[in-house]
Amino acid sequence: MAIIEHLYGWPVKGFSGQQLAEMPLRAHAPYAHDRLWAIERAGPVFDPSRPRHIPKGKFLQLVNTPRLARLKSRYDPHTTRFTLLEDGREAVSGELRTQEGRRAIEDFLAAWLGDLAPARPRVVGVGDHHFFDVPKPFVSLINLETLDDMAGHAGKALHPERFRANIYVRDLPAWEELEWEGRTLLVNGAPAFVARERIGRCVATEVNPQTGERDVVIPRMLLTEYGHKDCGLYLEPLADITLRPGDEIVPA
Repeated sequence: MAIIEHLYGWPVKGFSGQQLAEMPLRAHAPYAHDRLWAIERAGPVFDPSRPRHIPKGKFLQLVNTPRLARLKSRYDPHTTRFTLLEDGREAVSGELRTQEGRRAIEDFLAAWLGDLAPARPRVVGVGDHHFFDVPKPFVSLINLETLDDMAGHAGKALHPERFRANIYVRDLPAWEELEWEGRTLLVNGAPAFVARERIGRCVATEVNPQTGERDVVIPRMLLTEYGHKDCGLYLEPLADITLRPGDEIVPA
């Protein structure tokens, strides 16, 4: 049995997450406010009239712009107001559904990043299109006990936000979640998910989300110490459900 400890949404791809008191999900759909927006870093690539999956490197992220770790963000899903803070102070705020709000974010980032951005940043998003690494209706799960086990090899604690998951669980032996692949998962006794895929980790996880430094080579460590590059699971919701910390997850 695993117990949900934290729930996170990541409304703007590449920026800090929002811890949630609850997460409403619909069957065969991702979390509604997850990666709804992204910010292009090297010129236009996203056409809102023809939304499609685009490789993550085309957008601002810690892996290509580690300085973003100095910014924390807030997002209001009702108004789409996105606020960036530096050293705890508000740096800029704007409603992403408005041209004026997007321009305020873009102007700030263009000046703040300077030459670190190959082109003027551009906020993009349309409807319910999600800027996921994989174009599938998934939410992601990380076992915090697994991160604790990995920390022993890394020589330091690994901040959970390094892995940018939606669901963080405790009270499950390290790595046991990988055995759930392909199985139906129950939440509080009711069928809720199918564990579709293990999550293969890339160099994005090397960046410490608190400092912006590349301080642990996660993919190489996983391969060397565990014989694979997997950490976490992609889950597909089977039913309309609202998750909360304290909920129990078990395989059927």
